[in-house]
Amino acid sequence: MSAEQAGLAVGWALVGWLLGLALNRVIFLLPREHSIRAAPHCPSCDHEIALLGRPWAVVCPHCGARTGYDRVEWAAAGLFFLLALFHGVGVALVVYSIYAGVLLVIAAIDARHRYVYTIVSYPAILLGLVLSPTLPGVGLASPLIGLAVGGGVFLVLYLLGRLIYRGAEPMGTGDVTIAALVGAMVGFPRVVAALFLGSLASALIGVAVVILQRRGRRTFIPYGPGLCAGAVAAFFIAP
Repeated sequence: MSAEQAGLAVGWALVGWLLGLALNRVIFLLPREHSIRAAPHCPSCDHEIALLGRPWAVVCPHCGARTGYDRVEWAAAGLFFLLALFHGVGVALVVYSIYAGVLLVIAAIDARHRYVYTIVSYPAILLGLVLSPTLPGVGLASPLIGLAVGGGVFLVLYLLGRLIYRGAEPMGTGDVTIAALVGAMVGFPRVVAALFLGSLASALIGVAVVILQRRGRRTFIPYGPGLCAGAVAAFFIAP
């Protein structure tokens, strides 16, 4: 790695870190139906949550209650650093970095609230269909096919799950939306690898939840974080 590459990666990581600070507020405020321009406050004592803080600090310093404020700035910095090293300066770096920010928001909210907000996912799908064709090696048809494959495969899995579990939902409809989003972002055929890796990550997360929290096999496990991880992994696969 040359000094120029290292400088680019570190500088872009700083951009990701700053973006992550803004995403923290979106992740916290959106599920609570507050304006994303508002300052976040502790749900227990209404003390304002600081912009900067340690990622592992999960309690309010004022009252000691859990705030539910997830900090993703260091994750964003790490992703931006790796993307800069892999792609270098160019359209791909900017596009994949935008996608990474969107996926962080979706994954963090789904992990905590088990809900995928269409106000985020639907515009992101449209964004994917617009931006992905600008990437090297990706044509106009690839994102459309990817969207159809990703959404179609998970729609079938969703319907089969409803039949097998007799009406219960082993996965949410939001997971179908995320799969379609992943397809729009990475296109075909990379969507196949992305969904495979995402499903594997989701399975590992599910096993960990069942073991650590001693839940049953019918426990609803959010697939969103795993699918988002699979999409990010596909950003490092050539189209």
